[in-house]
Amino acid sequence: MMQKLEDFLLKHPGKVFLFLILLSIPAFFINLGLLALFADEPTRANVALEMILSKNYALPTIGAEYYYNKPPLYNWILAGIYQLSGNYSEFTTRLPAIIPMFLFAITIYFSVATFLKDKRIAAISGILFLVNGRMLIYDSMLGHIDIFYSWLTFSSFMLIFYYHQKKNWFLLFFISYLITAVTFLSKGLPSIVFQGFTLISLLAYTKNFKKLWSWQHIFSGLICVLIIAAYFWNYYQYNPDLKGYFSTIWDQSSQRTASEFSLKESLLHIIRFPFEQIGHLFPASLLLLFCFHKNFLSSIKNNPFLTFITIVFLANIWVYWLSPQTRPRYLLMLYPLLFIIWSHAYFSFREKLPVLNVIFNKIILLLAVIVTLSIPGALFFDLQNYVPLLLPKVLGLTSAGALISYSIYRLKSEKIFAFIALLIVVRFAFSWFVIPQRFERLDDRQFINAAIEMGDISKNQEFYLYQYHPKELDIPYHHKLIFYIQRSRMQQVKFTESLSKPGYYFTFDRDLDNQKATLIKTYRNLKLYQVK
Repeated sequence: MMQKLEDFLLKHPGKVFLFLILLSIPAFFINLGLLALFADEPTRANVALEMILSKNYALPTIGAEYYYNKPPLYNWILAGIYQLSGNYSEFTTRLPAIIPMFLFAITIYFSVATFLKDKRIAAISGILFLVNGRMLIYDSMLGHIDIFYSWLTFSSFMLIFYYHQKKNWFLLFFISYLITAVTFLSKGLPSIVFQGFTLISLLAYTKNFKKLWSWQHIFSGLICVLIIAAYFWNYYQYNPDLKGYFSTIWDQSSQRTASEFSLKESLLHIIRFPFEQIGHLFPASLLLLFCFHKNFLSSIKNNPFLTFITIVFLANIWVYWLSPQTRPRYLLMLYPLLFIIWSHAYFSFREKLPVLNVIFNKIILLLAVIVTLSIPGALFFDLQNYVPLLLPKVLGLTSAGALISYSIYRLKSEKIFAFIALLIVVRFAFSWFVIPQRFERLDDRQFINAAIEMGDISKNQEFYLYQYHPKELDIPYHHKLIFYIQRSRMQQVKFTESLSKPGYYFTFDRDLDNQKATLIKTYRNLKLYQVK
């Protein structure tokens, strides 16, 4: 039986990749919409919802005030999904991130299979994008812009290599600049940085630097600028404050750089950065063990595709290495480059590094046993009150973990495929047990319920958030509250410093100094007034 499985894994890595992808879909979608929006999710949701409510898709706003931090393309996509589905739920809000996550993994697979001609490396590097530690239990839960943005940026890298191999300079520049225009309209200046550093480093390495002055490059760059300019020209028709828009976009890109921090903070970040990334990418980062073969660097240099992705990685990573406030999600387009290189090292040198291979196999077997033995622990956290069919789920996942652990023990060479299946089991356990537990224990539920109730009470009347100008962080769950109020009302919330307008007023930790104001309800530090 094990020999047949081994033979199948060896001969059909593409089918194994497809199976693992299909297995991952329910693992990542179960309870995807259970938790309330958090982190940057309410910001994206607010902008998209206000576009729908105001019927103005050119002008990103929050609380009817101009929102400058990001261009609106991702919000257009989210607004489109809202309207197509007729649903404004947390699940729907996360779809524009989760669907590209799977498309990203598939893009990695087909790119590597095409350029390296090795479907084993393609399968492992593609699926590692889904099951590295950072994605497995954090970024895959969030409706952030970064997965969508990174997928497009990575696709641009791959297309640059494809057309470079064909020496088709026009399509290399034209398509990559089209993608740059799209990504700029999603996230702003980082797109220019990725495009610039990638092209400059590639052209310098291949001794084609003069192509920067070619008509193909100049024409493609102008098309990119014209697309971006067309958006801002249209935006200008509604809000002529382009200076405020541009300065905010610049601040968003520059505020996390080393120039904004002390020398000590910057140096500590530089030292910690590689170790933090290894931790974020665990257990995929275990494959680093196989990069210590003496022929590793020459194997990279002798393969055009591996050389290219190494150049791209080195050309772009330093920006984040020197930026103390870099967050892992900013690097999602660069992580797959590491997965490809690490997977190449694993399949190329595991037999030439027998001691390290034994260590690696023992580590993944140990991890598999620990995971399997940990799953029954879900029975001891009172989950039965809010996890239906708890016992069958625990028994099913424990059995799956035990079977996979046994497979890792018995398989001779393709243990890594079984280990990846185990990581998908981890995600099932996370989705079934951890997410509901967080839902029950998070203390922001009362604020969300308050926001929904305030929205219901104030329907069909004006609603104002009084005194917006204190710092956002002084108001807990600031954008989250606004989103849930607006979703409940399906009318805009507006910021105001005036007390004379008739309607409902929401305040945080303050009274409304107006004799005509009636206190409707208090929710801890939140207060709802009505002015007639």
